[in-house]
Amino acid sequence: MEIQEMNTNEKIIELKNQPSVTAYLEFLQNTITRMAGNSGNIKALIAVIYTIFITILLAIKELRCHWWIGIVIAVVGIIMDSYYLAFEKMYRKRYNDFVKRLNDGHLDSKDIYNMNPRNTDLKYEVLAVMLEALESFSIIGFYILFIGITVILKFI
Repeated sequence: MEIQEMNTNEKIIELKNQPSVTAYLEFLQNTITRMAGNSGNIKALIAVIYTIFITILLAIKELRCHWWIGIVIAVVGIIMDSYYLAFEKMYRKRYNDFVKRLNDGHLDSKDIYNMNPRNTDLKYEVLAVMLEALESFSIIGFYILFIGITVILKFI
């Protein structure tokens, strides 16, 4: 029994050292990093667009008539940001599942280089993860600020 367990551990260690496994984990990590970067870029873009919008409306003194556009900008940002955050979460789950299967010795050759973002066969998995991502403080905390400022400026 102990010899069999030792052989299994040696096989797992050998598999971990395979260039294909290392490259695949790097691919997944790069994708996760890219999705997080896209989320950050969306936040920066929305902040700039929102600032320009508010500045123009304050300059022409039309804020009371067009305040709702600030809410629309924030909602568009929320949708785009949650989209990238959802993909980041799906790839992070794929990464963690792959490492778990690798450590357990249950890795299949089909698992390597599978870059499909979906982790299940659910048709609307992306939408479900997007809705889950809306609970994230990185989305709520950021965009509630814009919505709050817009509402306050409406009454000034």
